[in-house]
Amino acid sequence: MSDETFKIEEIIPTIEKVKNTIVTMEKEIEKKKQEAEEKEKLLAEREARLNEAQIHQTQLEFEYASLETEFKKISELFSELSEKEEVSLDVKQLLSIYIALLEKVFEGKPHAKILYLLHGDKSKMTRQELAAATGFSPAIILHSIHELNRAELINYDEEEGKASLVNRIY
Repeated sequence: MSDETFKIEEIIPTIEKVKNTIVTMEKEIEKKKQEAEEKEKLLAEREARLNEAQIHQTQLEFEYASLETEFKKISELFSELSEKEEVSLDVKQLLSIYIALLEKVFEGKPHAKILYLLHGDKSKMTRQELAAATGFSPAIILHSIHELNRAELINYDEEEGKASLVNRIY
């Protein structure tokens, strides 16, 4: 039995080394698991951002298609109004024309601001509310309201003094 005890005592340091190696390996495995979890978390975040970007891109493509359709309508309208066949305008030219119209014909801002305000939370506003919100004088607002009413973009009730949209443009 003493030989066996002696052999066991010789084996004990080896067992301790193996035990320490196993503990070290378990710690390494745990560390690698944590690293893998962190990388999975980062990957999930990247995938979420990529999905958001793809959704945003889809929305932008839809808006672009919508704008392209609107510009085609505007170009066709311009062609009809100018009595020319196949007038091809690029977007810059068309926008330049409409900016000039807004600045020169509509005196720019009151008409656009009125339409913009009526597209907001309140679909009906009084002349006084419009004057206060735009910063233009009541006379300019009244003149603009009448022009927009004649163009059938808004309805104006003289008795109540309220303007409302005929149809939402956007």
